[in-house]
Amino acid sequence: MNYLKEINGFMRWLETSPLKPTTQALWLQLMDINNGCNWREWFTVSNTTLVARLNVSEKTVLEHRKILVEAGRIEYIPQGKKAGRYRIISLENAASPVPEKPKEEKPTRQEDKQPMNAFEFYESHFGGTLNSFVSQRIGDLIDDFGEENVIKAMEVTLKNGVQNIKYVQRVLSNQRAQEGVKKDAEYGRYLKVVGESKSSTSEETERLQEIARRKGLSGQVRDTHCDF
Repeated sequence: MNYLKEINGFMRWLETSPLKPTTQALWLQLMDINNGCNWREWFTVSNTTLVARLNVSEKTVLEHRKILVEAGRIEYIPQGKKAGRYRIISLENAASPVPEKPKEEKPTRQEDKQPMNAFEFYESHFGGTLNSFVSQRIGDLIDDFGEENVIKAMEVTLKNGVQNIKYVQRVLSNQRAQEGVKKDAEYGRYLKVVGESKSSTSEETERLQEIARRKGLSGQVRDTHCDF
């Protein structure tokens, strides 16, 4: 979705389909939030967030959301006590087919669900809006630790009763530190084994050289074999 083209398209659309200023402001706020979510087709926003951004009552938010839905500018799916899901209907290419509207979420067995990426996992389990700051932090963690490890760290965070991206980063950093200590210990054991092996080889070489001298032979001992 192209931010500038969508706004230009919205302004042109308003020329034939005028909306109240508050309704326009709601659409613009949803666009800004979705921009922070890296333009997801469906994204979640709580009523509390919209109330704070627009500085209006929740009743007003619901009223103007209904107007946008009826005008065909957004789609909305309620999710009970959780934040509702929104989809902005593109104005960049009005002729493009409208994707099928997803069904309301129903409890399913974990094995039936498609694997989530880190952004979806955060959005589904940590609550609230996936804003640009959190999206950037998650992206940085994926670059540093890998997406699979980031999701595992999020699971650990939730098990500890925390819903904070900074805690996720702390879990990942602690895991990396522990892995470093483990590798250091393994390297130390390796050096000990190598040292003992070298010491044993040296003693064997000296023993063979002594046998050669007793037999009046001259030569060099390579490894544990005589070369006379």
